[in-house]
Amino acid sequence: MISNRPFVAAEELQRPAELLVKYPILALPTGVAHVVMVAILFISVVSAVASVIAGGAAAGHVGTGIGLGTGILIGTCLFALGLVVVYVGQAVVVAAAPSVLENQPPDLGTAFRVTLARLPDLAVAAVATFALALVPIALCLILIGIPLLIALGYLLMYVPAAVVIGNEGGIEAIKTSFRLSTTRVSESFVCWLGIILALIAGAAANSLAIHIPIVNLIAGFVVGGFTSAYASILSVRFYLALRDGAWPANQSSAPPPQPPQPPGGYSGPPTVIR
Repeated sequence: MISNRPFVAAEELQRPAELLVKYPILALPTGVAHVVMVAILFISVVSAVASVIAGGAAAGHVGTGIGLGTGILIGTCLFALGLVVVYVGQAVVVAAAPSVLENQPPDLGTAFRVTLARLPDLAVAAVATFALALVPIALCLILIGIPLLIALGYLLMYVPAAVVIGNEGGIEAIKTSFRLSTTRVSESFVCWLGIILALIAGAAANSLAIHIPIVNLIAGFVVGGFTSAYASILSVRFYLALRDGAWPANQSSAPPPQPPQPPGGYSGPPTVIR
């Protein structure tokens, strides 16, 4: 249970980073998931190009079209699989986060078993998330899809925590994330801002080593693992606090406490009549 205390944005954003420094093993599941996702994307691109070339060589323009369609289908399926892998990696960190937030060492073995038990609902949530993202992804060609994807990420940032910690189904977890992010906007915006800043910092760090063989893979593993783990722990912290009401709504507008009233029957000092 997260203690009921005033909401201080800087402290909430700093806490996951402190925990990752103290327990760097928390970044292992997300680091592995990041590398797997990169490999899947690479395979998707290679398979799409190979399908187009093979189709064109076999049947000219018609074969090229068929190959392109086949490549897109394979790439879409592989990307959906990669999304599930990323969800699993994040879910392991999510499962370990509550005890870590209470200053207990992480138990990744138990967290992994909890994640396996919730795997069907995580898969449903991942597929539903991918379905919701299809239109924004398509609209990225005209740029409007980018802010739509950012907004969708904001609305869905509590889904893994709702599935793994809240024991909700995939669709129910999406509804919960929508509800928390739209009814507790100020707190959720702070959480999303922390996630976005972490991802931007991670992308900037990865860009420095992207052209250096082997180093780029190591950097991707480390940077991707830590940034994803940070985002997972932060989302759990906010999910638990908002779900359990640790930050009362409109606390900034609460009336100041009233001074204690004097005992009944007391009307001030006696009046002296001269």
